[in-house]
Amino acid sequence: MAARRGPERTPEGSFIVLTRSLLTMAAGFLVSFPLAAQGLVRPTEVRVHVVSRDAKLIGSAVGGIWVTIRDATTGRTLAEGLHTGGTGDTRRIMQVPRLRDSTLFTTEGAAHFTASIPLTRPTPVIVSAHGPLDFPDQAVTVTKHLLLVPGEDLLGDGVVLEMHGLIVEVLEPTVPALTAGEAIVLRTRVRMMCSCPTGPDQLWSAGAVRARLLQDDVVVVEAMLTAVGEGSLYAGRITAPSGGRYVLEVLASDPARANAGVARREVVVHPR
Repeated sequence: MAARRGPERTPEGSFIVLTRSLLTMAAGFLVSFPLAAQGLVRPTEVRVHVVSRDAKLIGSAVGGIWVTIRDATTGRTLAEGLHTGGTGDTRRIMQVPRLRDSTLFTTEGAAHFTASIPLTRPTPVIVSAHGPLDFPDQAVTVTKHLLLVPGEDLLGDGVVLEMHGLIVEVLEPTVPALTAGEAIVLRTRVRMMCSCPTGPDQLWSAGAVRARLLQDDVVVVEAMLTAVGEGSLYAGRITAPSGGRYVLEVLASDPARANAGVARREVVVHPR
């Protein structure tokens, strides 16, 4: 008795069966393979918070922060805009012990910058923050590198960038012409980068605050300033020994927290 054989296939039939098998395998591969690798655009939400070192969020009170998100490979700008809003919840940020995965900065009205970025593949980016914008002579830039994955939103506290520094403003003297041998009355304001107040009765310290007169980058005379009145105000006196052109420099520094700030202005001292 002859052995039974399956139905014979023509070369064309074999090709059709093989093609169907390959299409089935490809469909299964596409289902299991990440959508980003298929070239599909996936909107990805990214929230950025910019915080003052040892303090709170830097927002509208000091003009805000300009945030830029760039493709680290091509340099192309993916998103940019203002980080504005309030400084955040003082108790949550500064006073309550921090637990892992707790949200510190995302509270109602708190400063932030949020962007929706269309991505087709995992993309290395550079997030940069520049400011505070109301004080261009004291503005700094900080950056952070990270990988964005299509469709995987970075919300909550999101990407946090920290700025070191203090905002220093010279309030007096108000005129650039002074007289040698006469005490110059100095008043200055020193705040954290978030505009938070400094002083003996505040949560934040400005460290040592001093005034200096310089000629050709050489310190001619220096005097310490002390906290007076309301928070963030410091005052003192300094005397120019002789006539000439000087740079009046007010320097505040808190090395324990890696914060410092400086303000400079030119003054003319007339001989007596």
